[in-house]
Amino acid sequence: MSINQSEKARAFVALDERPGLFVTANAFDGCSARMLALLGFEALATSS
Repeated sequence: MSINQSEKARAFVALDERPGLFVTANAFDGCSARMLALLGFEALATSS
């Protein structure tokens, strides 16, 4: 089952509202995005 945009937004806000730092990694392609996800980043950004 796929999640919709509203659910994605709620999940992102929940990450931001947690105590402590919220670090977003910047992936530059699909391979780096996969690597960052495997390293445990819960949210990824892109510069494109």
